Amino acid sequence: MTWRTIELHGETYVSIATVAECYEVELAWIEEVYTLGLLGPGERVERLLVVSVSMLDRVALILRLERQQGINLPGIARLLDGDAPATA
Repeated sequence: MTWRTIELHGETYVSIATVAECYEVELAWIEEVYTLGLLGPGERVERLLVVSVSMLDRVALILRLERQQGINLPGIARLLDGDAPATA
């Protein structure tokens, strides 16, 4: 595994392709996680979409919630963002 890190704004970033490789998931899955806003604000560097390495633990949490608890990604987004609808 090759980790190419990029320093931006005093933080270390990695490409979403690197994140997918690290967690052995499809790139499309990481892209969906990113699109749902679960990896914070990314940055574009050249043609790469990069995210902060501080989000890597969050990827592990999202994987656990999906694989072990059976929660789908939109459900995880609501859960982690505190946007779950109120119940009666």
